Amino acid sequence: MQPIKLNISVKTFIFLILAIFSATSYGEIELLGEASIEIRSFQNEGLFGQEKNHSSFTFSPELYFESENGKDFFSIKPKFRKDAEDNERNLEDLQEFQWTHVGKNYETKIGIRKDFWGVTETVHRVDILNQTDSVDGFDGEDKLGQPMINLSLEREWGVLDLYALIGSRERTFAGEKGRLRTPFIVDTHNPMYESNEEENRIDFAVRWNHYFNDLELAISHFSGTTREPLLIPTPEGNSIKLLPKYDLIDQTGLEALYIIEGWVLKLEAITRSGQDDRFTALTTGFEYTQTGIFDTSLDLGWIIELNHDDREDHSPHAIGTRFSFNDIDDSQLLLGVLWNESTGETNVFIEGSKRIGARTKLSIEGVIFNGGKKVERNNFDFNNVNPLDFLQEEDFLRMELTIFL
Repeated sequence: MQPIKLNISVKTFIFLILAIFSATSYGEIELLGEASIEIRSFQNEGLFGQEKNHSSFTFSPELYFESENGKDFFSIKPKFRKDAEDNERNLEDLQEFQWTHVGKNYETKIGIRKDFWGVTETVHRVDILNQTDSVDGFDGEDKLGQPMINLSLEREWGVLDLYALIGSRERTFAGEKGRLRTPFIVDTHNPMYESNEEENRIDFAVRWNHYFNDLELAISHFSGTTREPLLIPTPEGNSIKLLPKYDLIDQTGLEALYIIEGWVLKLEAITRSGQDDRFTALTTGFEYTQTGIFDTSLDLGWIIELNHDDREDHSPHAIGTRFSFNDIDDSQLLLGVLWNESTGETNVFIEGSKRIGARTKLSIEGVIFNGGKKVERNNFDFNNVNPLDFLQEEDFLRMELTIFL
C-alpha cells in the first residue's frame, strides 16, 4: 500500500492537534463513515495486457467530536483502499484529522483536511489546495488530505480565508497493471522538486468570496508547489519511465456564479506562472434547469461548458443533461459528451447514483472514448502518437456499492 508519508514537521503538527484535543472537554461523540465495493469492467483487454475486470474495497471510518459549548469540533477520517489488480491504487490516507474552533466572526481549522474551490462542472481550474488522487476516479475530483492551517474571517465585505499549507502531497498514478494509465510507467518513488525543501515546503494561499444578491464572486491566489507535476521521460534500460517534477508556481484564480431564474452562469479562470511560460486557462458555461417536467417531480438540467488553455492547441467542450428525480432515494443521472471540434475526438460519459434503503447507495460511472487513433499493441511509435490515443481501449463501466455506517 501507499503509506501515509509524515515528515518531522507534519508529525509535530499532528502532535499539536492531539494536544489541543486532549485539553478540550468534549460532550458529543459520533462514529460515522462508509465502506464500499467497486467493480470496473473494461470492454477490451488493456493495451499493455491489463485485465478487463478490476475490483477494489474502500473503508473510510470517521470519528466526530463536539465540545460541550458547541464552539470546538474534532474529526478523524482515514481512508483505506485495496485494489485486486493494481498495487499503485492501494491507499492509506488521512482525509481528515482536524480541530475546528468557531468564534465571533471568525473560524480556525487546524489539521489535515480537504477544501474545495470552484463552481464549474467538468473542469475545476481553481481547485488547487489538495492533491488529486488520480487513480480513484476519472474525473479528478477525488483528493488526498492536506495538512493546513486555515483562518477564516467573516466580514460585511465578504469572507477572507488565509491558508498555510504544511508540506505537499504527491499525485497518485496507475501502475503497470492499472487501467487508464500513461504509455510509460510513472515512477512515483523518485519525484523531483524545484524547491530545495522538496515536499516539506510550506505553501501559502488566500481566497476572498462574497455574495452580491444573485452573484457570487471569489478571487484566490496560491504560491507554492504545484499539484500538477510535469512528467519527464527518462531512459531506463530498453524502455522509458516518467519522473514527476513538481515546480514552484504562483496561481491567481477567479470564480463567478450568477443565478437568474432557472439559469446558472459559471466561470472559472486562472493565470499561472512557474511551469515554463505563464499561461491562462478558463472554463465557462451555464446550467439551465426545467423543474417538474411532464407534471412530475422530475427536474431536467442542461449543461454546456467551454474550455480554453494556452498550453493546448485544442480544448474540448462539454454538453450534458442532468436528471434529478427528487425521490426518497435521491436518484440522479448525468449524461454528457466531451468533444473537440478541431480533432473530432469525443468522450461520452454517464454518472448516476441512487440510495437503496437508509444506509446503502449504488453509483455508476461510464466513459466511451471515440475519435482517437487506434494504437496496436507492440506496434506503435511513441514519438508519433497522441497520449489520448492510448485510451481507445479503455472504455469502461464502474459500479460502486457504498454502505454508510
